[in-house]
Amino acid sequence: MAKSTIFLKDGYLEKHELAEFLNVVNEHGLANDIEIFHLLAFSGIRSVELCALKDMDFNFELNELRITKTLYNPDNMRKYILTPPKSTGSIRKFNIIDNVMNLLQRHIVKQQAFRLECKKLFDDYHENNFVFAHKNGYPLIQKNILIRMERILKKTSIKKKATPHIFRHTHISMLTEAEVDLKTIMKRVGHDDAKTTLKVYTHVTEKMKKNANEKVKNHFSDTLQI
Repeated sequence: MAKSTIFLKDGYLEKHELAEFLNVVNEHGLANDIEIFHLLAFSGIRSVELCALKDMDFNFELNELRITKTLYNPDNMRKYILTPPKSTGSIRKFNIIDNVMNLLQRHIVKQQAFRLECKKLFDDYHENNFVFAHKNGYPLIQKNILIRMERILKKTSIKKKATPHIFRHTHISMLTEAEVDLKTIMKRVGHDDAKTTLKVYTHVTEKMKKNANEKVKNHFSDTLQI
């Protein structure tokens, strides 16, 4: 099987697969899983960008998220490094649907109260206002997100070999189905190179064309005279 065919088969979650995954998250997710995976799916941000998020990166008046940094951390949460995103185009601001932003706003309010309690428990509490953090204030790392995702996948019928990166491609497919143009999608997900975006975009648009033909055929079949 060609590499591109494998990519298109396993490269993103179909609508029903995403719905199943998020339903399992709602029923069986650990603390913060609902916020983490809804944000990944409906923003298309990288897991290294999610781990680096701080309270100030959210503008709830405008339903806007700002991406300016990534978190590099091989395995030890105390030895993280915040770095600029991988490219200039990855520094971006964009809107997110209000359902998800409301979810994150409630989460951050709870986190702010939670931090006050945790400061009493840890003498070395790491006060840096990370949106997704351990009790000691240090941020979740990419490995944490992957382990959480693998746990959820085991409770679903999804057979694709998926990592958190699949949500970026899933988000591209969602935007494509919503008929958002390619340039806007690239800007939103922070892609300077159209190659990856175009793979998903082209695949989904081709599927949409086929579906459109089937819909026309089914709807107007009784009018055919041939």
